[in-house]
Amino acid sequence: MSRVLLALLLIISALYIAPLDACVGKTLHIGILDTPNEQMLAELTSQIITARTGTTVKIDIFKAQKDLYSAVKQGQVGMMIEGTDRALEMIGKPRESGKAGFDSAKAEYRKSLNLIWLEPYGTVPGSGSQQLFAPVISNDILSSLPALPKLLQKLSGIANDSGYGRMLKARSDEKPKKLAKDFLKSKKLI
Repeated sequence: MSRVLLALLLIISALYIAPLDACVGKTLHIGILDTPNEQMLAELTSQIITARTGTTVKIDIFKAQKDLYSAVKQGQVGMMIEGTDRALEMIGKPRESGKAGFDSAKAEYRKSLNLIWLEPYGTVPGSGSQQLFAPVISNDILSSLPALPKLLQKLSGIANDSGYGRMLKARSDEKPKKLAKDFLKSKKLI
């Protein structure tokens, strides 16, 4: 009898505790441009957020950068995956490579666009420059999901992992969602 009671108590407590960690009913929209790299990074981001927080994530693909930024301004997109070269061009700043470009974009986006750059995913394989890609979130998303920066920090440098390059190449043969899930499981991130 005591085992049945204990099991029942565990089930009931799980039902009450789980929603506290999740953002039930909310959907986080991640905006990206239509490139294989951004699709893979967005899928990794989506999978880890959903697995760790219970938040529903939808990836919105845009053909043009101006359309993506318009959606961000209108609050239709709360997060985007952005590269430093494109970001600096967007704000009219000269291109800078590596960490200097990242720091410039991060400071200017916070000041003029009210957007926060999180830790970079790394340099894109074969991009030809030191362009770093990183998640960029709105202040509204940061307010509603304050643990998001710490969670996404687990993906910091992921684009520089040799497994990421292999996953990106396999993307044409396999579904990105499955590749991302398997990759994150292999890294014990979900």
